[in-house]
Amino acid sequence: MKRDPILISYKLKFEGGDADRHQLEAYPAAQSLEGIIWALSITLNYGVTGKIRQRGDLSRACKVYISPPRRGSVLYELNILVQDNAFISLILGGWAVNTATPYINALIGHVFNSALGVAHEVPVRARKYFRKLNEDDLQKVVHRIEPPLTRGHAAIGKTATTVSLRAKSTDLVVMDTETKSYLEARLKDEFYYLDANVTSFNILTGNGRLYHPDEDSTVAFSLSPDPFAGTKNILIESMKQYSAGRCGIVRMTTQRVETKEGRLKKLIVASAEEIPQSDWEDGVDPLRSTR
Repeated sequence: MKRDPILISYKLKFEGGDADRHQLEAYPAAQSLEGIIWALSITLNYGVTGKIRQRGDLSRACKVYISPPRRGSVLYELNILVQDNAFISLILGGWAVNTATPYINALIGHVFNSALGVAHEVPVRARKYFRKLNEDDLQKVVHRIEPPLTRGHAAIGKTATTVSLRAKSTDLVVMDTETKSYLEARLKDEFYYLDANVTSFNILTGNGRLYHPDEDSTVAFSLSPDPFAGTKNILIESMKQYSAGRCGIVRMTTQRVETKEGRLKKLIVASAEEIPQSDWEDGVDPLRSTR
């Protein structure tokens, strides 16, 4: 039996600059709207159908509608219509507003904030849904929405200072000059060695995460277009050793992708190798020793 679709409403608010006078410069505002709505559509298409899509072939199971702007800085209403289907019913374990809404809210918050480099935790209420999602697919969606989110920042610094997406009284996403700078991060020319362990790696996409000792956190990385021979195997071995409870530390040659303020966005890995025995501390193998 086909069940009725669920409607979830959000507010997209422009503030600061011209927006405080209840108007926006047309061209950058139009770019921002197009970018944000497209990033939202890609995210929803995955969350509702389990499929990662490109422009022009999104599922009809999720649609985004926009209502005319209202005064109060500049405020748009976005309405998301979610149709029942096998994938989202499996994720939710049922079909109801009180299960779909926290899942969709958490998905938008997680994917957008990950793309913007903003620290974010999945709400407790939604974690049981996220455990059913494929982590590699989530990371693909994060990478996929970076270009439209870059366009989504077009109004910032030109006709507004912040753009926020709100669910009721909670800001799911806040875009500002810092998130704009993060998306516009550039590759540094310098190469440097990094001894670190890989926590996740997708050999098909070349993307993963590693623990960066200087940042004291995990950071994203991507393989260079032409990595040294054997690099993929070493990264996989590091991940396997770490998953088995060992240190998993290997030596990588990397480049930083960072903002103009020096904030690290990701690393590009050109090569990886086991740390030579001459560099072991106290004779302990950093790849295979128990952590």
